[in-house]
Amino acid sequence: MFRLLPPVIAALALGGCMGDPGPATDTAGGKRYSITGDLSAVYATGDFVIWAPDPKEGDSYSPGVVLLTSASGEESTRDSLRNSLNIIAEAAIVNGRFFLEGRVRTPRNVFFYIFDGAGRDGLKTGSFRGQSFVLEPDDLRLVMDGQAKIVVEGGHYNDIVVNSWRLSPEYRAVYAEYNLSLKEVEGESAAQRLARSEQSGAVFNQLLWMESEGRGEVALNHEDPLARKLTLQSTWLRGRWYEDAVRKLAEMMPEDPWVISSLAAEEEYAAARSQAGAIAVGADVRDFEAETLDGETVSVSGACAGKEVLLLEFWASWCGPCRVEIPHMKQAYSRYGPRGFEILSFTVDDLREDWAAASEEEDLPWINSGMGIDHPATEAYGVTGVPANFLVDAASGRILAKNLRGRKLDEALEERFAKPDSS
Repeated sequence: MFRLLPPVIAALALGGCMGDPGPATDTAGGKRYSITGDLSAVYATGDFVIWAPDPKEGDSYSPGVVLLTSASGEESTRDSLRNSLNIIAEAAIVNGRFFLEGRVRTPRNVFFYIFDGAGRDGLKTGSFRGQSFVLEPDDLRLVMDGQAKIVVEGGHYNDIVVNSWRLSPEYRAVYAEYNLSLKEVEGESAAQRLARSEQSGAVFNQLLWMESEGRGEVALNHEDPLARKLTLQSTWLRGRWYEDAVRKLAEMMPEDPWVISSLAAEEEYAAARSQAGAIAVGADVRDFEAETLDGETVSVSGACAGKEVLLLEFWASWCGPCRVEIPHMKQAYSRYGPRGFEILSFTVDDLREDWAAASEEEDLPWINSGMGIDHPATEAYGVTGVPANFLVDAASGRILAKNLRGRKLDEALEERFAKPDSS
C-alpha cells in the first residue's frame, strides 16, 4: 500500500518532458512547444484536452488550439466536468492522432482528458482521465498503449523524471507480465481465474514499487532542483522517501511557494501519522457518515446493524489492485452475505464521474459510499493509501483484522463462519 497525494494529483501519473531549451523562444509569450499524439491503440476520434491543477498567467496557444470558457445554459455531465477543469488547450483526435502547439513560460505539470472518445469500431468510451506529464518547450511525441497508458518521447525532463525508470528493461518486463495477466484464458476454471487475478494484483504492486523507487531516486538525488520538484509534483503515490525529498528540496529552493506549502503539509502529515497508529487490530471501530451515489446517507454503525461481520473497504477507480480484488470480494459477498457478512466500501476518488463510472463497470452489490482523500472517513482510519480494509466484528465494534486480500479474506471468513457453504 502506498501513501496518496492530494486529490488533484491522485491521477495515474507518468511524469514530465522538457528539452533544452526548445526549438523556438518568445520573450513575451514564453517558449514554443508542440505535441504529436498517437492514441490509435485505443481511440480513433475524440477530443484531447490538457488541463492544469493551478492556473498560471501568460501561457498562450496557437490557432487551432481552443481555450475554453464556461458555457451558458444547461450543461451535460460532460460539459459540467469540462467547465470544472482549468483547461489550457485541446485538439481533435482524427484517425487516432492529434497535433497541437503553443507557448509556455515555464515547465509545469499538466493532465489530460479525452472527451467524446470512440474506438476504431465506433463505440463510444466516455470521458477518460489520463496521466500527468510536464508541458514544456520542446517537440514532444505522446504515444498511448492498449492499456491507455502513455509514454512521452522527447524532452530532457521527461527522460529524467519518467523514462529513467519506466523505459528500463526491468520495468518493461514486469509491465508486459502485468498485461499478460489481465487477459482471460479460454477454458480457465474459477480457481485458475482467481489465481490469475491474485498474480495480476501482485505484479501490479511490483510496478507501483518500481515506480516509487524510480521517482524516489530522482527526487532525492538529482542535481537539478527543478527535476526534483517536477518529480514530486507528478508523483501520485508516496514511498518512504517522499518526506525526506521534500525536506531536501526545501534546502535547495527555500523561497518556492509550492515547496513551502508541501513542507508544511509533510509536517502536518507526520503529526497525523502518529495518531493513525492507534487504528490497530483490537481497536474500536470509528463511526463516520458518507453518501452513496444515490444520495443516501450511510454509516459504519448502520452497516453493522443486524450483521455478523463488516468489511470496511477503502478503494479508488484508478487503483489497479483495488479493481483486481473486486471479483473475488463479490464471490465472498455472494457466499457469506446471506449469513451476515456486509461490505461498506468508501472511494477516495476526487471526481464523482470516475467513481460512478467504475461502480457501474464493476456492478458493486454492497454499500458503496464516498468520496475523497480528505473525507472524515479516511481521517478516522488513518488511510493514506489504497487499497486498505478493516474487518470488523459487527456486534462488539472491534477490528478483527486489517488489509485482507484474496485467500486471506477467505480464511478469515471461513474461520468466522466455521465452514464455507457448499455452493
